[in-house]
Amino acid sequence: MNDQQQQQWAQAIENARQQAQPKPSCPQDWGATLKDAYIVQGLGLQQRPDDAVIGFKGALTNQRVQETFGATEPALGLLFASSARPERVIQSADFTKGMIETELGFVLSRRITAPIESVSALQSCFDGICLMVELVDLNFSQFPPSLPDLIMHNAAAAQFLKGAVSPIMDPDSLTLTLESAGDTRHRGAALDVLGGQWKALHWMVNQALALGHTLLPGQVLMTGSVGSVQPLKAGDYVLTGGDLAPLIFRVV
Repeated sequence: MNDQQQQQWAQAIENARQQAQPKPSCPQDWGATLKDAYIVQGLGLQQRPDDAVIGFKGALTNQRVQETFGATEPALGLLFASSARPERVIQSADFTKGMIETELGFVLSRRITAPIESVSALQSCFDGICLMVELVDLNFSQFPPSLPDLIMHNAAAAQFLKGAVSPIMDPDSLTLTLESAGDTRHRGAALDVLGGQWKALHWMVNQALALGHTLLPGQVLMTGSVGSVQPLKAGDYVLTGGDLAPLIFRVV
């Protein structure tokens, strides 16, 4: 892709988002690379100047999901302030092909401007952990999308819920369980995300820095889906994980 195509495609993606249209696929003859995809993702920030980035999300952070998209590496997305749902009620009408992902979030305690060399150094950068639910919309015009398309569409991010924050504990010891109407929808080990939560965070932090982002205190990093992805269906849900405060939400 050349500079003009990158700008043109960032605008096309924003137009589709605002008009709730299917996520378009980049023309194949433009030859979009992963570098192009992240440039387009970054240009999307210019389309949303009043919508602050309040964190980052990991995508394709387990091998099973990578295989679905023909990928061999994870992807990074942005969490926008407009996507947060503090009221804990999700409107299914906002989605075309909505899915529920259960995740862990980590709250930054300090500004990061340079790559982090070790996991031990990374751990001092966070002072809180919480349960999170991400609502993605897989309304792609072509499915599965290519990895560049997925990245350009901000890893299908739509909305998210953030639970109450607790002091940092050993995240890899946690098992997340999603229940609804008395049934267990899924149960997953946090360790399955990139082989460990700190390993996932290490990749996310350094990838964000490589893309030109600055990480700020209070931002949350959501490391990727734990357990299977569930279709977005009406009901009352409870997400639990160890001693973390449960995350209770409703889909209507």
